[in-house]
Amino acid sequence: MNPSKYRRIRLIATICAWCYFLYMAYMLLYPIPQIPKPARYVFDVIHFLAFVVLGVLVGVALRRLRLKPWFILLVVWGVGSEILQRYTGRFCEFQDMVQNVLGAGAGFYAAWLLRRFWFERPSKKEDAHD
Repeated sequence: MNPSKYRRIRLIATICAWCYFLYMAYMLLYPIPQIPKPARYVFDVIHFLAFVVLGVLVGVALRRLRLKPWFILLVVWGVGSEILQRYTGRFCEFQDMVQNVLGAGAGFYAAWLLRRFWFERPSKKEDAHD
């Protein structure tokens, strides 16, 4: 992929990651009304998918895919947001912490796949031999 095009994609992913992070902070820490038990299972899936999206955005936005420090930051955010929920009128649940961490890991893996097989693969012009 063209380096300037890749830089633009990273810039867009960075802006989206920050906006999405702020949106998640609001949604994870804002008190919500009591939810019936059957609908609670939908929120379990939403927790996982929300962190998948954040993991993909952060993974694509990075110049080099250095997973360890960024993954640790997302894990701290996933666990910390659950702990902070205890003080906002919501429930701090271990199950949600696990879903947040697994979602971040799945997001980073998806970002690695995107970078490996789409962004960093050589273009057809570079493959052509003279």
